[in-house]
Amino acid sequence: MDYFFYGTLCDPDVHRLILGYRPGPRQIRPASLAGFRRKVARGRSYPLLIRAPAGRVQGLLFTPHRRGDAERLAAYEGPEYVTRRLWVRPRGADGCQPAQVFLPASGMLPAGLADWHPQIWRRREKAAFVLSLHRQGSMPCANR
Repeated sequence: MDYFFYGTLCDPDVHRLILGYRPGPRQIRPASLAGFRRKVARGRSYPLLIRAPAGRVQGLLFTPHRRGDAERLAAYEGPEYVTRRLWVRPRGADGCQPAQVFLPASGMLPAGLADWHPQIWRRREKAAFVLSLHRQGSMPCANR
């Protein structure tokens, strides 16, 4: 099953560190998810999704090719997130396809007031975030 990335995993440096390799162009491609908005998780630098009927989130559709990809993603997201099967639309496709999406686990991760923007995160937070991943050996067990 494919995965939909909408936050820090959309960054090539982050998904390379977490997966241990750089996915090829057939393995990772632009996609969108309707019915949600990206918010900053309260007190964190990374996002979560909240339902928003008129919302649409841009992200990446990732097809795992290596043994352990799913486990590495689950370990990275940690207990604050659970996966749900939702329908995403790959860019240029006529229809949607199912993908696993990491959503906040019930009651574990409240949304902040601000929307999460990847370009703001890259400018303000990415350097420290990637440094923390390196310090954790590129394979964090939980929380980013």
